[in-house]
Amino acid sequence: MIKTFTLALTTAALVAGAALPAFADTNANETDKSYLTGEVANDYTLVRLQEKGINASSVEDWNGRVLAFVTKDDGTQAMQLFDADTLAPVAL
Repeated sequence: MIKTFTLALTTAALVAGAALPAFADTNANETDKSYLTGEVANDYTLVRLQEKGINASSVEDWNGRVLAFVTKDDGTQAMQLFDADTLAPVAL
């Protein structure tokens, strides 16, 4: 009786474990930032800018755009605006 119960319990656990990948997030590669807030979102944007080769030291949300403080090659800092979704430079 105990062997049967143990076998049934083990089988149920294996079936449940095999079904877990079906619940995995299929949209993991999309950049949904709705869960990000405040400082975390700014840090994420800063890393994305740095990955694009932009030497930004800090960023802020600015009316739907990204305001980045960028260090130039000569060591001076400048403010630059970027599109919040594509991080493409925005001309004023």
